[in-house]
Amino acid sequence: MEGYAKVVDLMATHQEFAITRRFRALNMQNVLYLQAEIMHLDYVAAYVFTLATRDATHPARQFHCKDWWSLANGSEQEDRQQWEKILEIRQKLATYNATVLQQAQMAKLDTPSKYDVEFLRTWFKRPLMGAFPLLGLDQTAWDEDNQKDLIAIRARKSPDMFSKWFTEVVVPTFHHLVGERLKKHDSVDPGIYEYNEKLLAKILFGISTVIASMLPICSIVVLYYVQSSRIQLGLTVLFCACFSSALVLMTNAKKVEIFAATAAFAAVDVVFLTSDSHYSV
Repeated sequence: MEGYAKVVDLMATHQEFAITRRFRALNMQNVLYLQAEIMHLDYVAAYVFTLATRDATHPARQFHCKDWWSLANGSEQEDRQQWEKILEIRQKLATYNATVLQQAQMAKLDTPSKYDVEFLRTWFKRPLMGAFPLLGLDQTAWDEDNQKDLIAIRARKSPDMFSKWFTEVVVPTFHHLVGERLKKHDSVDPGIYEYNEKLLAKILFGISTVIASMLPICSIVVLYYVQSSRIQLGLTVLFCACFSSALVLMTNAKKVEIFAATAAFAAVDVVFLTSDSHYSV
């Protein structure tokens, strides 16, 4: 398998690598040209309508502004010109509206992750992977100069920053150190190894759950053994900062949810500090 077939096989099998150009500038230029054409047609149509309505008493034209059939089937040349311009504008508007809506949909497509783009570039260059499958000008479509113009058909989405760091840093590091010796490569492409996404998601969920459970307990344990009120207050601030940072990094919670959870966390520590039931041991 060579050439485009090889690239297609990679992108179809591993959809996170289905990365293409957006052509933002060219598409915007096309929209502006269509807009200019419609404005020109509108100007010409207004001029034609002015010529056609100069004789308002003409029996064939007195109903043009009130009756579509009368305008569309006029026998005079000016009448035909009016309707022809309307049809021309209608066709151009349909093209313009469809193009604008397509651009609105294109704008919603996600950009690919930096990790996936870097892998794709590496795949193109390595002899045992893509081995430079494309020879035309389009071989530069994924170069760094076009980084901001790339879109992903099915972008790899990480629910939070911690998950993104885990999948793009921890997993590749583990693979280079250990995983490459334990796992079998892809049956078609020897440079690709797959890890079970569901298993990774469970690992991430477990780590997040443990940290979320341990932080409140750890804060109380530490505060239990500290007698200085000033140090206790400082540690409370530190633990609150750690807790809110964990929420930001390990969840996709909204700001108001983070504020509420942090306030509840701080309230637990404050209740502990103001109680008389803890003693040093």
